Amino acid sequence: MAKVILDKERNFTLSQETMTRINEKYGSIEAAVEELRQLNLHAFITIVWALLAEDDPDLNFEDTARLLYANPENMKQVDAAITMAFTEKIVP
Repeated sequence: MAKVILDKERNFTLSQETMTRINEKYGSIEAAVEELRQLNLHAFITIVWALLAEDDPDLNFEDTARLLYANPENMKQVDAAITMAFTEKIVP
């Protein structure tokens, strides 16, 4: 789990549900990562949403976008948290 400060402290949790959310949008984790490499902002927001949704099930894509756009300086922190979350074991 990685922590980020957006509107409040939030947890990025890589779980089976997170993987399912990403797979539903992109077909596979590999496809999502490829979209990130292409600097696809929609993919970035989707992955952030998928990681945050485990901790906050009421959060949706639009809410996630608002959180990210509220303070663009958070992008570096969020990018580091994504990397950290994907290098940890999947939480059951």
